[in-house]
This record gives sequence, C-alpha cells and structure tokens, in this order.
Amino acid sequence: KPSHALPVELILFFWESSSSLMVVALLYHSIEFTRSAQLSKFLFSHDIPNDPMESRFGLIQSLYIGRTPHTYGDLGYGSFWPLTVICRILWLSTSLKHLTILDLDQNSWRTLDYAIPSSLQYLSLDLERKPQLRQFTSTLTYMRDDEVRDVVCYPSMRTFRRIVHSESSNVGPRHAISQVGCISRSKTLEKLEIVICRNPGGTEVMTQPEFVALDQEVKEITDDPRVMIREDAHREFLSILHDEYEGFRVASIHQDIKEIMDDPRVVIREDSRVPGYLAP
Repeated sequence: KPSHALPVELILFFWESSSSLMVVALLYHSIEFTRSAQLSKFLFSHDIPNDPMESRFGLIQSLYIGRTPHTYGDLGYGSFWPLTVICRILWLSTSLKHLTILDLDQNSWRTLDYAIPSSLQYLSLDLERKPQLRQFTSTLTYMRDDEVRDVVCYPSMRTFRRIVHSESSNVGPRHAISQVGCISRSKTLEKLEIVICRNPGGTEVMTQPEFVALDQEVKEITDDPRVMIREDAHREFLSILHDEYEGFRVASIHQDIKEIMDDPRVVIREDSRVPGYLAP
C-alpha cells in the first residue's frame, strides 16, 4: 500500500509553480517526515522571515514524524532527533490538529512542550502544555497511575486510547486494565479504550478464552460502559497509527475541497495508482 502523504521533496518542487491556493493547501495539509534530513531541509526552505514561504506553515493540519509501515527512515528509538528543528516546525504550524510522533525517547518529550500549538486536537505524546485535546493515544508505553488520571480528567479529552501488544503473559494489557477505575473521576470523557494489537516480534496469537478473561478483569474493576477492550489481531501498532493518520488526511481534504467548491456536483475520489493524487 503506497503512502498517500506527499513527500517533502515533492512539496518543495511544486511550491514555486503552484498558483492555485487550493493546490497549495492540498500540498501542505498533511506531511510525513521519516528522516532527520527531511525535517531540516523543510525548515530551512520555509522558515524565512517576511517571506511568503513562512506563511505556509499555517496550512499544515497533520504531521507524522517517524517510521511508517513502509519506510523505516532514521528517526528510531535511541537515534539522533533534531529536536530544535522539530520544535520550530511545531511552533510555526499554528493550525496543526493531528500530530503523531513515534519512537522518540520519553526523556525528550518534555522538550516539545512549549512548541505544541493550541490548535492541536489529536496527540500521541504525553505533554504538559494544555491544547484543547480531544483524543490521546498511548502506544506501548508504561504510564504511572497519576499520568493516566491526568489524561482521563483532562477537561477537553473525549477519547483515551491505549494500544498494547498481545503477548503470552499479557503483562501490557493487564497493566492498562488495572488503571481503568479512574474513569469514575471524569464526567466528560466519552471513551477509554484498550486496543490489543498484533506483536510484530512474536508469534503468539491471543485465544478467545484469554480475551474473555481480560474482558472479565475490566468488568471486575468497573462496569462503566465508557471502558472497552478490543483486539486488532491483524495490525501492528504502527499500521494502526499510520492508517489513522491517512484517514484523517483524506477525510479533511475531501471536506475542505467540498467547502471551497460549494457545489454538490463535485465528487472527489482518490486514485490509488498515483500516491497523493486526488482525482476529479
């Protein structure tokens, strides 16, 4: 499955010849970075004071930083991350709504705090700054009880999702389950979801009796219908997050185009033969 987001190099190539505002908006709506050099090149080409290029940061609504199911890149756990560059891009992306950052060392998360724009709604990191977040996803991450409570009680939060691996001991799922009781502290959270995904490094497949036992553990802690547990046995966590990023991009672009065109005869479809191309 090809990546739908336009490569950074393609964006830099097209910007000079793109006279249509709609075309420019499409180019910058959703951007993937899988390598540190891409981040640096993008910032260097756009962060120009009093230049029209700088204003294009305001068109960015979705950023995906890290490896994808199809491209590993060099932004892995423990590798060098250009945090200063990332912070600057985030700071300038004042319309950003959806942010996914994978494999960044937890000790570096706090570095990004000040740069997160207030427009952000969907986040996969635990940050102290207070944008109006509606969804938070914790992926394969150990969270302390107080951290879980902070997310559950976050005023604007509506969905808290924890993605864990299926494994023989089920330590990850059981730890997440043990913390669901704090949902009673929130009146505004709409869903606390535990997703058990396929473990790329293992061969174990969760059996139905094992899943039923975990579901029973949830019910023993709370009968709140907002708490749910489900299995995604066919996808790794990386595919789940990347598919969500793609879904947000496509849905948002389709909606934006229809609002701009304001014509019920306009039909938009995605041509899978050309990555990133929206065909009329």
